[in-house]
Amino acid sequence: MERQKACPVSFITGFDMRRRLSAFQLTWLLPGIALLVCLSWLTSLEKYLGVRHQFSPEASLPPALAQALFAPSRWLDERVRSGGARPLFRLNWPSSLDVQEQQISINHVPEPPQLQSLPEPLMPGQFLATLAQQKLVPGPQRILLAGDSMMQGIAPLFMRDIRRMHPDWEVHDLSRQSTGLTARNYFNWPARIADEMDAKSLTLVVIFLGPNDPLDMLVDGQRHLFPSPGWALHYAMRVDEVLAAAVQRKVRVIWMGLPAMQEGRIRAGAVLQNHIFHARATQWRTDYLTIEPQIGLLSEPFERFKRKEDGQRVNLRADDGIHLTPTGLRLINQALLDHIDQARQP
Repeated sequence: MERQKACPVSFITGFDMRRRLSAFQLTWLLPGIALLVCLSWLTSLEKYLGVRHQFSPEASLPPALAQALFAPSRWLDERVRSGGARPLFRLNWPSSLDVQEQQISINHVPEPPQLQSLPEPLMPGQFLATLAQQKLVPGPQRILLAGDSMMQGIAPLFMRDIRRMHPDWEVHDLSRQSTGLTARNYFNWPARIADEMDAKSLTLVVIFLGPNDPLDMLVDGQRHLFPSPGWALHYAMRVDEVLAAAVQRKVRVIWMGLPAMQEGRIRAGAVLQNHIFHARATQWRTDYLTIEPQIGLLSEPFERFKRKEDGQRVNLRADDGIHLTPTGLRLINQALLDHIDQARQP
């Protein structure tokens, strides 16, 4: 029996149908892939928009919708991109029943920050003075440098000079660009600093951050607008998480204040943040190091250049009005080195 030949017309028709189905599927497949990619990197987009444009997609969405949309990206950050989940540090204020037990490891526990009016701006020429409230433990130090891109500029200079001056000291750089205390879903500074204290038996933590933080803050589904008393309260509580973890472990802290900033929102943030850093360091009896006299006062108009004693004008600030030139970095580095030298036990 002769084999029946396939009809060319039916073959072509079937081929066209398969092509049409494939094209139809692609119209849904490609957007679906794009959507999955976007969802998996939403936290990175949140970080970028917050730093570049001071806009938070998460804060602008209803809390339930934001939680659902950001869940995949947050899960990837915690489980994959950061090398595994890390336990969160929770600040628990001691009750009257466990104060005696807490005093074994904590010398001083202040009252929690309170909801109150925002502080008044300082008069021109004024700044929050340095607090040197701690002495370093005798012997070699194990130091952690924590912060955003501001610390990234200081860290290489500081590590070079400390290793030259004190070869037996350890210095660890944990600075991360585009991080802060406000958006903790991308990088949780209180938890990471506590982890490093335990893992490396640190004796000193130096913190320098802030320009990425003047954003609305979501806390337990409630949005706190920047700047507002609620924002200041919760920001102070996040500062307290770091300081409480350090005091519990008898680790010294030097919290560096911010210098003058050019841009309006970041400048307003620096004024408020310095008040919070200074107030909480005062309460916890840890150190606050001001760099305003060296770089520029927040109570005065922003200037990139500063006149030296010999009359020469030097450029201290980068074009963005936030970061520092090599000359400015060297001034801050020297101020930090001098502060640590004064904190050493005789």
